[in-house]
Amino acid sequence: MWDNAPWTPRAWQREALPLAIASLKSGKKPVIAAIMGAGKSVLIAELVYQALKKLHPDYKIVIVAPRQNLIRQLSKTIAVRCGADNVGCYYTHAKELDRPIIVTTFVSAPVIARKIKVSLLVGDEVHGTEAANFKGSYEFLNPACAIGFTATPYRSDENETLSLWDEVIYRYTAGDALQDKVIVPWQLVHWNGKGSSNTDVICMNLIKQQKGLGVVSALNIDDAVAYSKYLNDNGVPALPIHSKMTQIERENTLADFALGRVKCLVHVSLLSEGVDMPFLKWMCLRRPVGSRVRFVQEVGRVLRCNKGKDKAYIIDPHDLFGKHSLANPERLGEVLTKEEKEYEEQLCKLEPNTDTQEVIRKMPKAVAFGHVDSYVASFLSIMRASGIASPPGDWEEDSWRGGSPTTKQLDTVVKMKWASKYLPENIRTPYKMIIDNAPHLNKGTVADILSVLFGLARASKQHRKQHRHWHIPKIKYPKPEFPIQQMLFVMEHN
Repeated sequence: MWDNAPWTPRAWQREALPLAIASLKSGKKPVIAAIMGAGKSVLIAELVYQALKKLHPDYKIVIVAPRQNLIRQLSKTIAVRCGADNVGCYYTHAKELDRPIIVTTFVSAPVIARKIKVSLLVGDEVHGTEAANFKGSYEFLNPACAIGFTATPYRSDENETLSLWDEVIYRYTAGDALQDKVIVPWQLVHWNGKGSSNTDVICMNLIKQQKGLGVVSALNIDDAVAYSKYLNDNGVPALPIHSKMTQIERENTLADFALGRVKCLVHVSLLSEGVDMPFLKWMCLRRPVGSRVRFVQEVGRVLRCNKGKDKAYIIDPHDLFGKHSLANPERLGEVLTKEEKEYEEQLCKLEPNTDTQEVIRKMPKAVAFGHVDSYVASFLSIMRASGIASPPGDWEEDSWRGGSPTTKQLDTVVKMKWASKYLPENIRTPYKMIIDNAPHLNKGTVADILSVLFGLARASKQHRKQHRHWHIPKIKYPKPEFPIQQMLFVMEHN
């Protein structure tokens, strides 16, 4: 395997491929879960290449994905490994069924199901593979074996179940990718509570502070167009990008963006799957996201490694990282709670005849963070992605974070401070200073500190039992971008 491959496989890809082949040979339908940017397409290409060697002339290998841009990207990657003459596409703009390998969309799959026999079915982004069209086509295709790939092996609604699949056989998590430098660490950027409380104004001001290129999320197409105009009117070069644009218009917009002719793109959900822009330096989560699937996909776009990029900045006015995590424990067929579904449908779904301005007025207000609070939240988000701290709880609202810490919280901080010795050396001293000033922080920030300390205690437990020192994973943890001592002094004397 991987002999004469045009790329050098990553360690996780080498580990996952034989597991995938063994699972398929045993008759199971496995899923491989890997964070965005990890190189799923390269692994898919190698798996298809191995299957092509033994393919019966009367059968096809079919790769399905939810969107046309994914189809084009996958077909190019697979063609590099398997040869362009062996790879065909089947969707609106191509009808190539005469090749042994066919890359198609979920929507087009039922059409080809009547025309071919399938040896291997590969599903990309399989959290969507039981949409009505694909579920039917799966039964029609009746593949000899099938495997799924995803970054988000849980579902947002009844149409995004993984019940077609047997088990997740390999997981390449955000924590793994951080350690391998496949993705970069991030710094959360929050509103400091000063000035206008209007979310659009807050986001615009924070966007102006960012360097390099970034993306901004919108509620719907009208909102994307209106907010890009608002940014331009306020001196921030921006372009909208959405599904009503033609393919040529989208390609031209993406080209202008990549060349730096505008600072940012304002999008709806076009960038949530299958768009590779490793040069992104920042993103603004202006639109509330209720779905874990969409959150992970959207955030993953800005975390991809690129030359000269050692950190990504994520503007988070709604404290979405306080609600979601890049490391929520996935379960096949897991469905989000009713509250999450309603939240997503209310705020993130494009509805005909919806008054955009009315929807914007109903958006949750921005959540204010001080500099120390923001840094603590950023560090906790990376601890969660690394699997050290537990994922966020299901808080009903953001107001719980305000107010003074409880006596129980402060007593627990004192008892758990010992775990801070496991903090990365480069941030241990400033973080201990924050811990010592817990009485002057708010309740939510102290809860974040406790999440980190409890996480460090759990992670080091087995080593401590064996009287061995535990070392925190080697990740480039962001340092505070402000003088901690000075900020704590200001907080203490306000």
